[in-house]
Amino acid sequence: MFNKNPWVKTILSWHGHDRGGVHVPFQSRDKPLSSVIVTGVVARLRALAQSLAQGDSAAPRWIFLIGGPGNGKSETVEDFLSVLDQELGMSGSLIQFLGSAFLPSPLVPRRVEVNAGNFPAATASQFNSRISRLVLVQDATATDAARGDAAKELADDITDLVTYGGNAPYVFLACVNRGLLSRALRVSVKEYGANNDVTQLITALLHASSFSSEALTRQRPSCWPLDSFPHVACWPMDLESLLERPGGTLSPVEQILTTSTDVGKWEILGACMDCDAALLCPFRQNADWIRQDAQLNALRTVLRRGELASGQRWNFRDTFSLTANLIVGEWSDFDEEEHPCKWVHNQVQSLPAISNNNDKNAVRPLRRLVERLYPHAIFPAEPLQGLAERYIVEVADWSVQPVSKALVDELDQYGKGSLPSIRQLLLRDYAALDPALWTPPDVSQPLYAIEMEYNQSVAQGNAHVFLIGMAPVEARFLTVIATAESEWDLTDRNAAQALHMLQLLRRLASIIAKRSVGIRIGHHGEEKSLQDYEQSIRDMGKLGKLQLNLHQLLGQGGFQFNAVESFGQPRGDSGGVVTLRTGRLPLNVIPAPSSTPTTPAHDVPCFAIQTGATEYCVPITFTFFRALRLLSDGCVNSSLPASVRASIDRVRHLYAGELCRNRKRLVDGTVEITFGTSHKIHLDDENSPPYLVPGP
Repeated sequence: MFNKNPWVKTILSWHGHDRGGVHVPFQSRDKPLSSVIVTGVVARLRALAQSLAQGDSAAPRWIFLIGGPGNGKSETVEDFLSVLDQELGMSGSLIQFLGSAFLPSPLVPRRVEVNAGNFPAATASQFNSRISRLVLVQDATATDAARGDAAKELADDITDLVTYGGNAPYVFLACVNRGLLSRALRVSVKEYGANNDVTQLITALLHASSFSSEALTRQRPSCWPLDSFPHVACWPMDLESLLERPGGTLSPVEQILTTSTDVGKWEILGACMDCDAALLCPFRQNADWIRQDAQLNALRTVLRRGELASGQRWNFRDTFSLTANLIVGEWSDFDEEEHPCKWVHNQVQSLPAISNNNDKNAVRPLRRLVERLYPHAIFPAEPLQGLAERYIVEVADWSVQPVSKALVDELDQYGKGSLPSIRQLLLRDYAALDPALWTPPDVSQPLYAIEMEYNQSVAQGNAHVFLIGMAPVEARFLTVIATAESEWDLTDRNAAQALHMLQLLRRLASIIAKRSVGIRIGHHGEEKSLQDYEQSIRDMGKLGKLQLNLHQLLGQGGFQFNAVESFGQPRGDSGGVVTLRTGRLPLNVIPAPSSTPTTPAHDVPCFAIQTGATEYCVPITFTFFRALRLLSDGCVNSSLPASVRASIDRVRHLYAGELCRNRKRLVDGTVEITFGTSHKIHLDDENSPPYLVPGP
């Protein structure tokens, strides 16, 4: 019996370009999860709804949810107003009104205003006494007119807030991005000036929510509420990671993955439990793997370290697309079948008998099924793409190697065509973490043993990994690759061709095994560096150990600057002709902050360097962290990545610019400008002209 599991098709609708994409508040739709995922801002807004319903006059009443698309702003707004409806005892009348107000006619309105006149008398009094007036801007980037100016309309909304003459501030809730706030600031400065309350409020919102130098320092501006506007609160929705575990609970991403793999959606009669394709089905295998705590944690580890390596956070829209891609795939993968399960049935039915592993017709369906397993779906292209071209030489007669020929043809077609957006994201941010490209330095590491075994032969590697545990479809595909290996003989006259083919087949088998095992147990490329970085970003002691390496970049034993160098020019490790010297640069380490009641967490620690009256912050990104570690391993300064050199050059030029103009420090000798090894500049006092003296 070949069954079609409706849940498989439902998961495909989670893609951002499908029904899982744009969400308008209070409009019915098939929600991926039956309940709201409680993030930090959801918890804050629920508490705020209770405070407003209880008449707390100190509670913030103007709320700005700030971030780009896909960060869950609309879902958060809907949850807040649903809780407010309950707390006010309005029996759903507020939600009912908002549902009708946000109906497209034909477009969804940008702004909805609610007052007591919109409700029956039984509920109007409670709303009027606690809220009075509610204004909701569900998408500030939209406009009321086709040629409207969204920035001008947002500035007008804020002007209405500031100039409202009611007895108490009304409740205002807006979903907005930083770019629009910046444009609204320009409008406000132009119309009202820099010192107007409207301008000051928009400026405060930008300072509190942006990832600027202020966000890196210990004196972070408060978001909830704003320091200078206690009745205003904002929350940057894109700073906190959805892969962090608040209070030891499952992270939002893990909650989504757990829901998608719920046993009640898969292991039931009429779905996967009694399906004849179940043993080789990649969808069912993915659900079974991810459902297990150890493998869910391993997947979270890989995704989290990808965030740290790239600096890009997973948002909700991309997470739902990722879940659909890992567990099922994309509609384009399934040959225009009306159901993904039907595609699986076709692949399974096209397979020859399991005892016939030398049938070339097994290659394509097995490769396509293996490709849909999540450890392989995370890495959508390299290193398989083009693998055949790099290894294959001209073979005169393929008739005696039919399985090898089928594999070569498959590899030649692999990865051709454009990639969907979620796979482009994975290719951009996760290719470096591919365990197939990584040879662990530790000989006791499982992936090291796998690679060494497959270097000997595919059959030997298979004997090793089958003991570790592979999916049935992977095991069968690896057995077919071993059959292809047996088609070649290194002792005949075509030994060169045979050697190239064996290299190809062994690497292909190693790729499959290392990816499958590595991702399922949480091992990946750049593992040691990313593990150390993950453990260091909030640890003052571990970050402090990097100071010595940073001082090495800025000058051994003290700050040194080549006064005739160009910005961005790779520096030699020897000194320059004209050199500015002083004592060690004042340098402090600031770990990445954890979430507080007033500010969100983020993942970027920094070095704070005092340049005159200004503190300059250098973010310690993963690239920067790894570069500083390379210095400990003997890497010379000029070989560091260009982005790291640029960050260091920025600090050095700022500090050197301040020092070379500080005549007082030149007089007292704490700063020196030397020419080679024979002369230096001298000042008798701060007002005298400089002249050369022998030195240093």
